[in-house]
Amino acid sequence: MKLLHRKTTEPPWRHWYRRALPTYWVFLFCVTHLPRLRMTGPIPSPDKWSHVFAYALLAFLFWRCAETLGRPLTWRFVWIAGFWLTLYAAFDEFTQQFFGRSADALDFLCNVAGLVPTLALLEWRRRTRAAVA
Repeated sequence: MKLLHRKTTEPPWRHWYRRALPTYWVFLFCVTHLPRLRMTGPIPSPDKWSHVFAYALLAFLFWRCAETLGRPLTWRFVWIAGFWLTLYAAFDEFTQQFFGRSADALDFLCNVAGLVPTLALLEWRRRTRAAVA
């Protein structure tokens, strides 16, 4: 007896982003709440840069995961994603004080500095692709 396989037109990356976003988000929460975590490195302020890059990756995965939902993204999505991710960044910084860390306004600004350019770049990419198509 043959097993019937349904052919799908979904790109293979779709399911990867649906798994990667929640996994990364949990990882990010855990890492940002480790008590007394100290970062050192050859670049100045490695802690601040890690916030920028961590939240840039969160914004990227959030966007790509939203693309897998089957509805085309619009300019409204940028504002909604920016709002919720910024709200989460504030929540993340606020809750750190309950885990032996401090809530730092500069860390929050670095989080937003990772989110905003990433969302803006992805929106620019979306618009240029839509204009070409």
